[in-house]
Amino acid sequence: MFLLKNIIKITFNCFFLSHLLSNVEAQTWGKDIGYNALIEELKEAPEININSIIYIRAEENGWRYRKGISEASEPLDLWITSDFNEDATWQIGQTPIGYGDNDDNTILNDMRGPSVNGSEPYTCIYLRKEFLVDSIDVPSRLLLRAYVDDGAIIWINGIEVARFHMDEGTKTYDSTAQIHEAEWESIIIGKANQLLTGGKNIIAIQAFNQNISSSDFSIDIELSPCPFRVSLIEATGSDDNFLPETSPDNNPPIEYSFNGSGPFERNYFRIKSINESLTYDSSEHALAVGKRFFSNESIVPWVPLVDIYSAGQWVYEDYLRTGTNFPPKTEESFVQNHSWISYGYNNETDPSEVDNIISIHNEAVRRFDYAILRDQFIACVGLNNGAGTTVPSILASSYNAISVGNTNGSHSRGQTVSGIDIGTGNIKHDGPGRTKPDVVANDDSTSACTPQVSSAVTFLIGIAQAKNERNAVIPEVMKALIMAGASKKEFTNWSRNKELPIDPVLGAGKINVQNSYHILIAGEQEPGNFSNNYGWDSGSIDESGKVSYSIKLEEDVNEASFSLNWNRVIRSAEWLDGNPYNESIADMKLELYRKKDNSLILYDSSDSKLDNLEHLYLRGLDRGEYLLIVSSDTAINYGLAWRAENGPVPDIDLFSNDEVLDFYFSNLIPGKAFSLEKSKNLKDWASIHSFTAVEINQTFSELIETKKSKSFYRLNWDPAN
Repeated sequence: MFLLKNIIKITFNCFFLSHLLSNVEAQTWGKDIGYNALIEELKEAPEININSIIYIRAEENGWRYRKGISEASEPLDLWITSDFNEDATWQIGQTPIGYGDNDDNTILNDMRGPSVNGSEPYTCIYLRKEFLVDSIDVPSRLLLRAYVDDGAIIWINGIEVARFHMDEGTKTYDSTAQIHEAEWESIIIGKANQLLTGGKNIIAIQAFNQNISSSDFSIDIELSPCPFRVSLIEATGSDDNFLPETSPDNNPPIEYSFNGSGPFERNYFRIKSINESLTYDSSEHALAVGKRFFSNESIVPWVPLVDIYSAGQWVYEDYLRTGTNFPPKTEESFVQNHSWISYGYNNETDPSEVDNIISIHNEAVRRFDYAILRDQFIACVGLNNGAGTTVPSILASSYNAISVGNTNGSHSRGQTVSGIDIGTGNIKHDGPGRTKPDVVANDDSTSACTPQVSSAVTFLIGIAQAKNERNAVIPEVMKALIMAGASKKEFTNWSRNKELPIDPVLGAGKINVQNSYHILIAGEQEPGNFSNNYGWDSGSIDESGKVSYSIKLEEDVNEASFSLNWNRVIRSAEWLDGNPYNESIADMKLELYRKKDNSLILYDSSDSKLDNLEHLYLRGLDRGEYLLIVSSDTAINYGLAWRAENGPVPDIDLFSNDEVLDFYFSNLIPGKAFSLEKSKNLKDWASIHSFTAVEINQTFSELIETKKSKSFYRLNWDPAN
């Protein structure tokens, strides 16, 4: 695990810990996370769809446009819908459309003032264009690139999706933009499958100039599904290297790209961090992380595009832009991997400086959580190595990322840090006391465990796209799929309670691709309808609302796992909209009831007041109908996933001779408490033998009181774990 220390606004120093990585092949850890078992089950590697088409190209013909000499429609927003029919005031042109700077294909000679026909000047134009989407290949994320001078508002199918250099509110035909020079800018449109329809779709643009006398104006766009890309963010070592493979150019330009070789022969690298302090040779740490994440030795050798950042540059200049008045840059990738951490202070740091560092780290993590929600990507972040270390302040203290530990427990764990004990006490980290990690993997360090989880997430995203389960790639849903699929069978000491949703050392358990795959392909489930052993939902809930899921188990279940996840929402910040910082973190609850004899019996609940997740784990569930209830104090979107593995539940057999009853207990759950109960009338029960199971099969004997008495026996246990 690389350690990025002493982060402040101007400088940082990078050091790495002594836990070096070995080049373990994917066959070793692929088997360990359930991938090999899945391939054996499927008989062959599953089909992955990474094709990407362009819906609208730059400089494309066939745009319908109208000069903004009056409103485009009545009512004002009719023109942005698919039902609108353009009249004779609409013309056809090729983008870019504008004037000045000699960069336009359709020239607006009259935009600045009266032309030969006496038309009036105008400050905006309206544009419309239809584009087709394959009904069986609707993307989850769209990449919108816009060339804007000076401002624009963009709608797809009547829904606003982008606003460039325009303040809030409805704009009229004579509105103007903020001052801005033309450049290509990108945004991600998340949950695009909920926006697009199979067949014809309509994009509408209202493009604005800063004033009627401006020297230039231009508008062009490009629209496509996000190409399948992942990001590797690496702290530099003592030699200032951060690449998994040496760059062919040792003085590369911005966004220099090159084809990988060897284990990376299928990858196309794009260097996102360019700085005179960096060197561009291979880093052993980045090499080992990259091999596990996306190489031909990983479980996702088909990943074509990889962005690579230096961690320090990523925090400040190249992505998060911490310490500036600008929001984070756009993340095109589906998955980010962070095998580095930072504290920035220790017990010897001056308290006032601790406060300063905490402020910076809070801003970085807030930007990180905001970007995950805005751009709809999944980030996997490692904890520090060493059981005695505290949870790193960045990035492992993130709400919205997936935090990763080691199966051997040799990582920071327990609760996210406060910081007030070594600062002045006037400032603390966001949300101290939350439980980390979310999941664990098995490898020689957390640096190596984290890309295992990133690779598993990438694999599941590929499956979701191939199966057209687009909502599964939503961050809170994918996190739920990963956590509900995590295995606990390897751990005899895994535990949780109502207020502590996951184990403070092992999280939800060990990453297991096979389990998560089964949940994913079961499909999205509708609340209120009957579901079976596997399922998930990308849901939403109103303030103080409840959502119920009915689950019918046709067979006995030896283990069941339920995961509810939601994100921290950053509503405002100085770097976002110029307003004071404001966030929303819902307080949600997850309950499981058994339906029996027209009544509901509460089996277990998860109700953390700190974490943005809830988790249930039960062993030994009888077949029958169950009700899973999600509740919240705040309107919020959430991800929910569950799996219930069929298998035998604990049972008893009874044998007798003249004096002794011999009880044979089978399918016991080691570590769980059991009670053998006795009744004379099937109404009143009393325990005659309580024990904690050590083995799967155990025995017990009872002396027979009298041959004439009739007795009934049952084995009782609490399925909740």
